[in-house]
Amino acid sequence: MNILLLGASGRTGREVVGRALDAGDRVTALVRTAGQLDDISHARLSVHTGNPCDPAVLDRLLPGHDVVVSTLGPRLPTKAATAIYSESAASIVQAMEGSDVRRLLVTSTAMLFPGGGLLATVLRRLTPHVVRQAGRMEERIRLSSLDWTIARMGFLTNDSATGYRHAEGASREGGGAISRRAVACFLLAAARQSAHVRQVVGLCSAR
Repeated sequence: MNILLLGASGRTGREVVGRALDAGDRVTALVRTAGQLDDISHARLSVHTGNPCDPAVLDRLLPGHDVVVSTLGPRLPTKAATAIYSESAASIVQAMEGSDVRRLLVTSTAMLFPGGGLLATVLRRLTPHVVRQAGRMEERIRLSSLDWTIARMGFLTNDSATGYRHAEGASREGGGAISRRAVACFLLAAARQSAHVRQVVGLCSAR
């Protein structure tokens, strides 16, 4: 595949880069600051600097790609930081609907699933901006004409596990943490297989 990756310098984004290159894909990585991926050198990796919330930047990069993968997310749960969810969604949808690229996969939060018990309730109250802005992101994408997949997950870990469990439209029973590497594996498999199109998918680790 020819993949346009947004959020490539983040920890999940880096896992997508590594897994995609291992699989023989070509990756165009968009980063906000020059030098953020200087530690990765590969003939099938092209790194560009720009703002993913600027449709003009995406218009320039989109041609020739099969799929857009976004692992964009806030480093802190503040109002300003979490705006990346809704602002990037508006930019992505605008650019993609004006192009020939239809396939989009994005990461989101399992806090948007109802229920989840006391812990989920507490987390929603502690991080209202995450819930609000991720909800706006999802709404913008779901109202688009694109072939989208939204992957919702809870706590992310840095271990090397690649297995995952998933459920369309629901959080997996007994779900919890999942490795960033497993998330990357899911995103690439869903893109390659054209699976879970126009579906919200709950992810958790394989047990």
